[in-house]
Amino acid sequence: MPSNDLTLAISLRALDRLARPKRAFDDAVTWTSHIGIISSEPSFIERRRVREAGYQQDFLSGPRTIEEALASVRKHFETQRYVFVGIDEPSRARETVPGWTFQPVTDAAAAADWRVGTTPSAEDEWP
Repeated sequence: MPSNDLTLAISLRALDRLARPKRAFDDAVTWTSHIGIISSEPSFIERRRVREAGYQQDFLSGPRTIEEALASVRKHFETQRYVFVGIDEPSRARETVPGWTFQPVTDAAAAADWRVGTTPSAEDEWP
């Protein structure tokens, strides 16, 4: 059985690929120790999007690169595992930020039973 002692960082671009990103995020909160958003977008855009979506995260990347944000998160949250869910952000992060496992959003979605897509139908949003 996998450990829930996990810090999960999800890129905004990866969340955009999910059919129901808020539900996926809320689901991940139940099986992680710490969860947050990592983005290369300017801080004001990142914060606005997170606020509008209603994500209740433990951290944001702030005004820094993805690599700097992941290194900072690792220093502040001590867990057994660190996973970064993204799209194509990992190439440099994998090389420069030790200790993080990159998971493509499609693989993470399959493992967590999240739907990949861009536009949910009215039927999908039904409680």
